[in-house]
Order: sequence, then structure tokens, then C-alpha cells
Amino acid sequence: MKTLITGASGRVGRQMVASRQALGDSVRALVLPGDPGLEGLKDAGVEVIVGSLTDKEAVEQAVAGVDIIVHLAAAMLWEQGADRELFQQNIAGTFNLFDAVVSQKVKLQRFFIASSDEVYPSLKALYSPIDERHPQQPYSFYGLTKEIDERLALYYHRSHGVPVTIARFALIARSEEIRRPSGWSGRFLFVEPMRNLFTALGRPDAVAALDAAKTGPEDTLLLALDEDGIPYEFHFCDVIDLIGGINLMLSDISAVGEIFNLSGPSPFSYKVAVEALHKTFGFPYVEVRIPGPAIRASHEIAKAKSILGYKPVYDIHKIIEEAAKA
Repeated sequence: MKTLITGASGRVGRQMVASRQALGDSVRALVLPGDPGLEGLKDAGVEVIVGSLTDKEAVEQAVAGVDIIVHLAAAMLWEQGADRELFQQNIAGTFNLFDAVVSQKVKLQRFFIASSDEVYPSLKALYSPIDERHPQQPYSFYGLTKEIDERLALYYHRSHGVPVTIARFALIARSEEIRRPSGWSGRFLFVEPMRNLFTALGRPDAVAALDAAKTGPEDTLLLALDEDGIPYEFHFCDVIDLIGGINLMLSDISAVGEIFNLSGPSPFSYKVAVEALHKTFGFPYVEVRIPGPAIRASHEIAKAKSILGYKPVYDIHKIIEEAAKA
């Protein structure tokens, strides 16, 4: 098998490369010029094509003769003025991949598309747990690009028979990141990044509640409670579980034409997570009742379990346990 992986130098991409190589695939990667991970991919035996998803010739070269495409690459930007770049990288780039596959009549076994729970979005869900039938009402332009990518994929599946399969990723966590306020998972559990999140969401009441709390050092955890004292709830997916889910989607014919939520085995209470992190690493924490709507992120993964046999194992306890080994 020859597998093309976009975004191969990223947090998920590096793990995906190693996983496909372990399964016996030869791996090709489309990598941006100057990417700091380029030489590492070459050293790992990856065939590297240097170019951008917006470069038609580079994309045509990248898809030629491959059996599988794993499309992970995406710009993840939320700041004002980023919409044009998001459009070019995430929408035009995805279109270029499909256009190259169809125009060159590439005989694929699978075309995997990485989408996101930002298409719902999870932080503004209409109901919980969120299943794949939840309305798509993205509030970020990034989320909109993922919704459009999904529609592009399903169009090319219907009209050209491209064997697409789509996964909506929960927040992706590497175990060690939960120890850091700057980590993708840690930023939802420490005071300062949560303050930044509430600022970005336009929640001055929540920001004021955090400012009023005595938070201490930078690594102070936040045991976030709603106005009734009920802890916030979150749900994310460890990279190892995520890679396992993607590989099932690449191998199971039942995945073709389908969309799956990929998340961890279960959501967790902030009380459980914060107290476990405090006990394991000694981080201080502050308990704060936060006015306004609470975070209750929870993803239904029954479809992936029943159709694919998806069996994630990295719950919050195992993630913290693994982080302690790092």
C-alpha cells in the first residue's frame, strides 16, 4: 500500500506515519517548504514532496499512484483577519486534492478526511451527548471550513465514487499536554488559558469570576463549577485512540461514505480531573463558580463502536497516569 499523508509533521501526522509504516505501507507526505519536521520525515523513510495544498502541481504529484489518502493538514487559526488564509488552506486545499484524484483517475481504496467537533460546535451544543446527527452550526470560520470540507467529500463520493470517510475529531490530547497550561488539553484545565477562552467567547462575567479568585502561580488548575455548584464536564481524545480509529476507517469498507465522531471512552468531570492532577503532580487549584452557560462537552461514539469496533481506552485517569511517566 502507498499512503499519502497531509499534515504528516503535525501532532497526529507523526503518529499516523509511524502507524502506517508499522502496518507495512510506504508513506508519502506533502510538506510545506521550510517545515521543521521535513528532515525528520525523510530520516524515517518517508517520501517527501515539498509543496502546498494550494500548489496544483505539487498536489497532482502527491496523489499520483497512491492507494490511500489521509488528509490531516489544516490551518487552525481563530484570530481576526485569518479567514482568507483558512479558506485557501482548508477549503481550496481540500478541493485541490479531490480535483487531482478525479482528473488523474487515481484508484483509491480510501480517502480519509479529518473534520472537527467545531462543526457543531461542542462548546455551544444544542444537546448532549453530541451525536453525528447534531445540527452543524459552527461559530468559528475554522469550523465552517471543516463543514465545507465534509460537503466536498460527500459530493465527490456521490458524483465520482471517491471512497471517502470522515471523522469529526474531539479535542486531540497527547498525554503529556495535560500537565501544561499551554497544552491542547491543559488549556481547558488551568486558570489562565480558561480566562483567555472566556475572553475570546465574549464572557466578561466569567472572566470577572476568575479574576476575583485567588489563583496563585501560573500552573494553578481551575475546578470550574456552574452557578449551582455542578462541575464542568469535558471530553477529548488521546492521539493513540484517535490513530486506532482512523486505521479502522481505512480498513473497514463499512466506513465508506460515513461520518464518525472520534473521541475518548467517556467525558469527565472537572472535579475528577483537577483533583487527580493535584494529587499526581501537586498543582494548586482554585474552585470557582462561574456565571453563565457551563461547558458540558460530551461526544457520542456509539456509531464508531458499533460499525467499526472502535474501542478507545484513554480516559482521564489513564491520560494522567501516562502523563506522569513522561
